[in-house]
Amino acid sequence: MAAATKILKLFYHLTMPGGVLLVLAAVMIRLGMFSDPLNQGTRLMPYVVFAVGLILSATFNRSRLFFALLVLVLAESWMGALLPGMTSTGGAHAVFNCIALLLPANLLAFSFTRDSGVISQAGRKRLMVLAAEIVAVIILSTPFAARAAALLDFTLAPRYLTDWSRLPQLALLFFLAAAAVLVASLVRRYDVVQSSLLWTLAAAFCALRVGGTGHLASIYFASAGLMLIVAVLEVSYNMAYLDDLTQLPSRRAFNQAMLKLGDSYTIAMVDVDHFKKFNDSYGHESGDQALRMVASKLARIAGGGRAYRYGGEEFAILFPGKPVEEAVTYLDRMRRHIEQSSFVVRGLDRRKNGRRRMVRGEKKQTHVTVSIGVCASNGEKMAPEEILRTADQALYRAKQKGRNCTVAARTSKPARSVRAGSFGMKVVSVE
Repeated sequence: MAAATKILKLFYHLTMPGGVLLVLAAVMIRLGMFSDPLNQGTRLMPYVVFAVGLILSATFNRSRLFFALLVLVLAESWMGALLPGMTSTGGAHAVFNCIALLLPANLLAFSFTRDSGVISQAGRKRLMVLAAEIVAVIILSTPFAARAAALLDFTLAPRYLTDWSRLPQLALLFFLAAAAVLVASLVRRYDVVQSSLLWTLAAAFCALRVGGTGHLASIYFASAGLMLIVAVLEVSYNMAYLDDLTQLPSRRAFNQAMLKLGDSYTIAMVDVDHFKKFNDSYGHESGDQALRMVASKLARIAGGGRAYRYGGEEFAILFPGKPVEEAVTYLDRMRRHIEQSSFVVRGLDRRKNGRRRMVRGEKKQTHVTVSIGVCASNGEKMAPEEILRTADQALYRAKQKGRNCTVAARTSKPARSVRAGSFGMKVVSVE
């Protein structure tokens, strides 16, 4: 079951949303929705999409997506405007081959660079590389460079195997290799930008496969640009609502979720025990490793719970519609699972209080435990902030009891109106 879930999640990440956008574009073309080759709206569509994408990616400092869009702009401009007007057939063929080779190479290179400011030092270097590529394409399109340009069109396999595409065989190899590298990287670790670049690569391939010119190529290029715009928005959303270290929803997302709670819910606060001591012993990198391990367990909690990174070594879990008795069952099962999960940390060459700690390169198997405080609303008309505060008090009680345990607080209805502090604390014997 877990393996099937993992496969479905991987399939979702590999196909959404880029795969859906590409299929949608192909279906619309098949249905004849863009059948008029003289329609100016179709020809201008890529440039409108590219302009929006360039502005958004530059605003949010998504340099990988910015330069991918810039490469698409150059390819579409050259293919759609300059290529049909070139008098030299050999020059036009050389330009097409150069673009078919450089497009996958650039998209693959951008996928493994780091985001930075567009006009930063790294950004200026990328602009210089693109400028050099433009100069190279111009030189190869001239008659005196025809022999060098012909080298781009040499045969790797029998021609009949690649007759279905107008791309040179070397370009087909570049596209295939770039796609394989991106898929392998995504299988190992999902990345929004790499996923968008994979499907941008596929859309660009479709555009070049139909010759790179005409309204069909424009539609595919526009689809590629739209994929990158979606990636800009998704990355920006993740920055605001996803914790970078643990990949759990952040405290801002938790606060938003609190606003949507109904009358019945349970809130749990989870704290990693002796985390400061763990950091002092093994270093901050190992501390981050411990937080990622705990977060991975919390992310898979059953019972409809949703985990959030609350701050530091603290996490919060929401159980909408769940009474405290059910939530505690799932929480304590998770607590025991974390306690039994060991992991290997690398030591650091450091000393503290005159005592020698682990040396660099030394490995040690260790584990961490968590304390949990729980409180449920029980259908009472109380502010979620009050329930959260009481769950935090229950967490403090769990630490007082020696840590590595779960303490639940129940709301109690007094004769008069409910006010802050009118809760009865119940210790759950699940240590």
